[in-house]
Amino acid sequence: MLWNKAKRPNLQTLTQGLRTHPADDRFFSLLRWLLPGMRVKRYAFLAALGLLCMFTGVVHLSWQTSFLPWFLQTTRWAGYFSIPLWISGGLWLLGGLVLFLMGLRWMNRSMLSAITDPDSISKQVYIHRRLEAGPRIVALGGGTGLSRVLRGLKMETANITAVVAVTDDGGSTGRLRVSFGVPAVGDLVDCLAALSNAEGLPDLMKYRFQRGGELAGHTFGNLMLVSLFELNNDFASAMRQANQVLRLRGAVWPATYEAAHLWAQREDGSRVEGETALREQRGRIRRVGLAPIGVAAMPEAIEALQKADLIVLGPGSLYSSVIPSFLPKGIQVAIQQSPAKLVYIVNIMSERGETEGMDAYEHFHAIEQHLGRRPNVVLINNARIPEDLLQRYHNEGQAPVRFNPPALRGAGGADCGRRFSGAWFCPTRPRPPG
Repeated sequence: MLWNKAKRPNLQTLTQGLRTHPADDRFFSLLRWLLPGMRVKRYAFLAALGLLCMFTGVVHLSWQTSFLPWFLQTTRWAGYFSIPLWISGGLWLLGGLVLFLMGLRWMNRSMLSAITDPDSISKQVYIHRRLEAGPRIVALGGGTGLSRVLRGLKMETANITAVVAVTDDGGSTGRLRVSFGVPAVGDLVDCLAALSNAEGLPDLMKYRFQRGGELAGHTFGNLMLVSLFELNNDFASAMRQANQVLRLRGAVWPATYEAAHLWAQREDGSRVEGETALREQRGRIRRVGLAPIGVAAMPEAIEALQKADLIVLGPGSLYSSVIPSFLPKGIQVAIQQSPAKLVYIVNIMSERGETEGMDAYEHFHAIEQHLGRRPNVVLINNARIPEDLLQRYHNEGQAPVRFNPPALRGAGGADCGRRFSGAWFCPTRPRPPG
């Protein structure tokens, strides 16, 4: 009778159906290493042989070769050549150690080669462990400013949490908001790409379709988040799943999982609804807020703020990115009660329709007014801006944010004017109670 390979039993089929307890799963997961093609058994045998040789060497060194089992009695050849047992024992011990280490190394390389490059694993483990011990930093904001800050921070720590404003209503994001009723996903995608460790993923996330009718103008990342929302029927669950599958060095959370809208009240009493409309009108902004009232914050964002060692605001558009990131219910209280240092990075350029004519102190004052807490440190750019770049901004109605040291000194910035890595470093005093 011919042997039917298709029906040949193996360890996997023999163990199926026998698991009735969680401990059984652990036991059979160990047996799975014995399956054909795992490339582990030969190296495990070599390591076991090395242990046996080391045991023989220890017995020789103890001068008790009579205790060796019959199949190891041949190791007494040293006595026939008048070689002291301590020398033969040392040779057996050294040879066994070499075999054990070689078997262990090859077994590890064989297992790791199925997942990653074995030669780079030591570097990866070192980087991972070093970054795991880094400070817990929470960065709030939106736009390109926050994603750039995240790219720098992830080189220093893996304990990063990005809390992203989700009130944008223009471009691809605005179209998806209207169609699916989701929060703005564009800035979330930029931050997910910035913290991702997966090779090639950032470029894929930001890829924008140039054709395809209704598909044109959308990015792959935007469509991915909307797809996760459709699968989960819940935006909070969609973001949790995105954080799990994208191999992030840290975490990215929306400030709120609700489809909130931004409103702004100007000094002339007029009220503007939506980010796009806010940028299209002129006039100083007195206050901004979210609609509907009482928008809930993402729970993971509040938890991260409660554990933070450092909280960073900005850089980014003051009224449409930075301030909206802490307006959802619960985030302001978490920042106010946090013992962490609060750093505010002032935007380099003014924003049309938002901060025209405002200097660095007025940016700082707006943060304090909306947040209810004074930043401990204010960072203000003082590096030279190239002329061609200045001209481009000027053509769009934007200008560099002016730095007024006396005003910040009046707010407690005693060291304002001290230059630090291309920026003015302005520590401030806490605001007096009441």
